Amino acid sequence: MNDLEPLVHKTVEFAYRGSRLKFDLSHALFSSYDIDTGTKLLLKEIAHDETICSASSILDSGCGVGVIGLSMAASCPGSRVVLKDRDLLACAISERNAWRNGLKAVRLELDGSPSSPIAKKPPKHRKPQERTADLIIAPGLLAEEDSLGPYDAVLSNLPAKAGEPVLSSFLGNEAPKLLRQGGRLAFVIVAPLAEKASEYCSAAGFRLIAKVSTKNHSVFVYEKSAGASPTSGTAGLSRGPAPAPGSLAIRPASGNAPQSLPPGFSKAGLPGPYLRSEGRRKLGSYKLPCHGFYGLPEFDTTSYATDLATEALAKACAGSLVRDFLVVNPGIGLSSLWARAALGCDRIDLVSRDSLSLRAAGANLYAAFGDAVAIRRFAFFDTDRIGDSSLDAILCFPDEIPGYDYVGESWALIARALKKAGAAVVVASPTVIARFKKSRPEGLWKLGEAKKKGFAALLVRRMA
Repeated sequence: MNDLEPLVHKTVEFAYRGSRLKFDLSHALFSSYDIDTGTKLLLKEIAHDETICSASSILDSGCGVGVIGLSMAASCPGSRVVLKDRDLLACAISERNAWRNGLKAVRLELDGSPSSPIAKKPPKHRKPQERTADLIIAPGLLAEEDSLGPYDAVLSNLPAKAGEPVLSSFLGNEAPKLLRQGGRLAFVIVAPLAEKASEYCSAAGFRLIAKVSTKNHSVFVYEKSAGASPTSGTAGLSRGPAPAPGSLAIRPASGNAPQSLPPGFSKAGLPGPYLRSEGRRKLGSYKLPCHGFYGLPEFDTTSYATDLATEALAKACAGSLVRDFLVVNPGIGLSSLWARAALGCDRIDLVSRDSLSLRAAGANLYAAFGDAVAIRRFAFFDTDRIGDSSLDAILCFPDEIPGYDYVGESWALIARALKKAGAAVVVASPTVIARFKKSRPEGLWKLGEAKKKGFAALLVRRMA
């Protein structure tokens, strides 16, 4: 794994139930200057809840840098603690924070296999903590089944940006399945969504134990009582009639009819509640089947950035044989769909920190082309596993992280992984493209530039 140190913005101290902890924060993740007030409010409320603090198994869902889950792991050494997050970088930083605090953790990859552990010894100030139960960190989405459960306590700082259908599915459908009978569900949520969250929990049969509200947040503690059960359907999304050819149908966020998912979704590991729209999307001269997703852009309209990317790729790869293609930050996979249709790629590598994006792009590729294209998925900090001089073409939508040399890291990947005479296209704002132009490495020849509606593209070729 690549070094995470450049992604760390600052380190803060935090005391919880007799444990003194330190947490690395990152500009790339939520609350990069301090532990956020919602997390502190939740931890304060559950600190004296004996059912939670004596739980044999605890889930921190949407763990971020790991403050909730690692605070529980440090103060409850006999509890099996699982931390999950959609963001693969959050999982990696959580593992780093476990290491920083002397907590031995196992981080799982997207496919469920264990990642290579951090080899360095913990900092000198921190002796390894003795725990009698597992500490596991894994990628995961709110609205999906959990093979590591069930749990005695589920904790979460629920993200407002997840979208109402996903929150509905988590609280009303997944949480009852995640918890054992008598288990506790404790979460903090922003004030505007508190009433809705309470409705979802009540509909699922949870019994309210405690509620604490401030101006900006509300903390709820619920118990899974005998009558608690998942609400019918999946996140209240109905499949509806099939769209007309060439059109895009937006899924209604009401009703409780169960869905039958499109082909390829289970193979990509994508649960149904995230499916938002379906139809055919015009990409260049092609009309390709495409699905949109809650929590990801371009669910109903192709962006100018994607249009520019496909136009630039067509120019950069004209007359070339492109078998192996890589896209950094694929979104829902529109550029990948175009690359398979227009360039005939045999293998497409998807690189992102967003596990939902990796699954969504994979689902769209599988649904459109089946097994005709091989797909590999990588976290952006694990690209050292991509072979040297192994790619015919690369498309990069850089992740603009403050304080991090994303330009240098992007160029390093392109220069190392691109085959001789291979082409790469970088698409971003004109300001960012100016930075890429200024630091273009030797050995990468500039093919040209292009602009479209506030976006710019830089085309390069690796010299033979």
